[in-house]
Order: sequence, then structure tokens, then C-alpha cells
Amino acid sequence: MTDIGGKRSELLSDWRLLLFGTLASLASAPGQTLVISLFNADIRSAFDLSHGEFGTAYMMATLASAAVILWSGKLIDRFDLRVVFAVTTLGLCLACLVAGSSTGWISLLLALFLLRHFGQGLMTHIAVTSVNRYYQTVRGKASAIVNQGFTLAEATLPITISALILAIGWRNSWYVLGLIAACIVLPLLLALIADHRRRHGRYLDRMSILDTDAVAPDVSGAQRQWTRAEMLRDVRFYGVLPVVLAPSFLNTGLMFHHQHIVQSKGWDLQTWYLLLMAYAASSIAFSMLAGVMVDRTGARSLMPLFTLPMVAGGLSLMGGGNDVWIFGVLVSFGAAAGMTGAVTAPFWAEVYGVQHLGAIKAVATAVMIFASAMSPAIYGAMFDAGITAPAIGMLNIVVVLAASACAWLALRKS
Repeated sequence: MTDIGGKRSELLSDWRLLLFGTLASLASAPGQTLVISLFNADIRSAFDLSHGEFGTAYMMATLASAAVILWSGKLIDRFDLRVVFAVTTLGLCLACLVAGSSTGWISLLLALFLLRHFGQGLMTHIAVTSVNRYYQTVRGKASAIVNQGFTLAEATLPITISALILAIGWRNSWYVLGLIAACIVLPLLLALIADHRRRHGRYLDRMSILDTDAVAPDVSGAQRQWTRAEMLRDVRFYGVLPVVLAPSFLNTGLMFHHQHIVQSKGWDLQTWYLLLMAYAASSIAFSMLAGVMVDRTGARSLMPLFTLPMVAGGLSLMGGGNDVWIFGVLVSFGAAAGMTGAVTAPFWAEVYGVQHLGAIKAVATAVMIFASAMSPAIYGAMFDAGITAPAIGMLNIVVVLAASACAWLALRKS
């Protein structure tokens, strides 16, 4: 009972950081596929682009973001969290401004790169890394709570931004998103971490103790603090990589091409949008469940398992034309999406330590961005080649089972 109470006390003792991480994950939305896809038709119409051309532009910008974040992602290890967050938010504001005022291919590519890098990339990276660095015994629960920012975006923004686009147009909608980032997100979240110097001081004290313990031969249990180079030489990293990539690849492909999938299955698009609430509810429930389990058993034990709900999603994609199958797709994909953040983020800290967590997490973020970049283009090419939604469902099942097997084999002796 004391242990449970102690963990709850640690979770709430730094509620400002927890709220900061949750709101930062919500603030990443302008760079997420969920939001950008809402502008898909308007952008293609304005620039006279085909589905394939826009998908290619999206892929190019996202791949560039994945490359750059290998450098920018480790800045959180070197500079004050407040500085990194402020620069990231201003970059996101600039991205929205460029998106709203873009007039040609170059400016569109620049807008997509800035949105993906500062939104999906750095803002997400900041939210997850900061919580996993400064929390110790409740990383699972803390990561699950931070993950609710993404869930809140998924539940509310499709309807809200779609209405905004109808009311004031797609360009002005980007300006509004940039204004919100500058006038609400930046000052509010900076206020939440105004006391960050004390928090980081406690962290440095803890790290100095770990360093002292690490050199004492009679002390056991001191965690090794891996560098990024050391992690890249660890076979476990490559074993878990497929299971880290799978949700990003499969979920992005589903959401980016959801209109085509829904229409080809004979499902109702409005029912799809309505049942996104079920996606959000499933994400919340399974995220919190995974967070509790991570704190009890460790993230290692869950790494081979958290993507398995997507098998049910694949089976639902193979179902018939009844709208009830939409529920199966969204609930199962929501469950996997919710568990992804609650399991993978603590895993890096648990296995490789927190001293170089920014640099290490940047690699994981980069490969996830890479997967999300390739997915729309690959799915689009498959649809152009006549591959059907049920075949995509089978692809989901094969990818998930293979990825889970790789992670289990890599971690079974750990």
C-alpha cells in the first residue's frame, strides 16, 4: 500500500510537467497526419496535384524531417527545456504561416517540412522525452497521461478544423492554428515549466549519484547510461525496431487514405468520423492500462505485445460492407496507438538510461517519422495497382505478427 501511495505521490508531485507534456503532445497536432489530411483536398485543388503527387510531396518533406531530427532531437540533452520548447513552438508558428501563404511547389514542400519537423517531430519529442527523463518509477503512467494529448486531438480536431475550413477557408485556417500556437500554447506551457531550473537541478543531483555508484564495485543496481553510439551497436535495438515502426506505418497509411478505404469498402464516411470517438476512447483506455502494466512489470515485457490489437484491425479490414466493421478497425487501431506511447517511450529510458535520452529518443523518433513518410506513398501505389482494402488488412496482420516475433526474440534473454 505504501508503494502504491508513493508512486501516486511521485506522479502528482510534478503535475506541472505532466500537464506540460500532455498539452505539448496536443500542440503537435498541426504537424500530424490527422490534421494535414483534413487539408488534403483543398491543397490538391489549389496546386492541381494528383493523389500520388501530393503523397510524394508529403513523403519528401517527412523524410527530410526524419533526417534533421537526428541532429535537432539531441538538443534537448544540451539546452534548457524552456529554450528548446520556445524555439520549437515558434518554428511551428512559422510552419503554419508558410502553409497558409504557400503558392508553389517549393513553398508547399517547405511548409510540409516545417509542419512535420516542428509538429510531429520536435513537439512530440519534447513532450515524451521530458516526462521520461524526470520521472523515475512511474514512467509508464506518466507516458500514458501525456499520450492523452494525442487522443484529445484525434477526438476533437477533425470536426473542429473541418468546420473552420468551411467557415474561413483552408489558408486562413492555417493562420488561426499559427496564432493559437503563438498566443496560447507558447505562454501557457512556458508558465507551466517556469520552475524548470529546480527540476533539472534535482535530475543532475540524481545523475551524479548514479555516476558515483557506477564506479563503486560493491554497488549493484546502478543503471548504465548508454550513449547513442552504444545503443546503435546493441542488437536489441534492431530487434525491437520493427515493432516500433509498425504502428507508425500502418496507422498513418490507414488515416491518410481513409477516404479511399471507406469508399472502397462501401462504408459510410460520416459513420467513420463519428466512430473516431471510439478510436479515442480505446486509445485512452489501453494507454492507461499499458501505463500501469509498464510500471508493474517493465516496458521490456510489453514490447512484443502492444501492437497485437492491430491484428483485429486487419481482420476488420477484411470484413464486409457493413459499417459495424468500422468499429472493429478504429477500436483496435486506437488500442495499439494508445499503448505505443505508453510502452515505447519508457522502454528507451528503462533499457538505455536517461542521460542521453534526447539523442537516443531522436533515433526512435526519426525511424517512426521515416515509416510515416513511406506509408502514404506505398499505400497509394498499392491502391493505384488495384490492391484492395482486404489485402491491406492481410498486410497489417503479417507485419504485426512478424514485428512482434522480432521483438520477442531480441528481448527474450534480456
